Amino acid sequence: MVDRVEITQPGYDQVFKSRDGLVGRDLSVRATRVQLAGKAQAGVRSGDLKRDITKNWVNVAKPDTLTIQVGSARKYAEMHHEGTRAHIIRPRNVKAMRWIDDHGRVHFSRQVMHPGTHANRFLTDNLPLAVR
Repeated sequence: MVDRVEITQPGYDQVFKSRDGLVGRDLSVRATRVQLAGKAQAGVRSGDLKRDITKNWVNVAKPDTLTIQVGSARKYAEMHHEGTRAHIIRPRNVKAMRWIDDHGRVHFSRQVMHPGTHANRFLTDNLPLAVR
């Protein structure tokens, strides 16, 4: 029978403060769940956003704090996640935009009104997976 358990500082640091310790590995598994579910929920046009959802360890001011960030560096990732309001779109490098409607007619315009997009919270919707 053990009367006493002694935890040394190096052992404590390995278990609780190291990325390779029990806590760090568990945190990594939880972040991977959010990452994979976010990839499954993210909208796919070209697949770039889905491929760019990554999991990265973050160095914070406190050296004994384990932090993982799950997200995307794509410029449009936040717009996809949070949605957008209706806004005007203007051409950048040409005088007018051209498109073909559903009936095959060609249209030109100097600006169009975008109706906005609904939010697809592909990351925050999946945060409960990190708690399970």
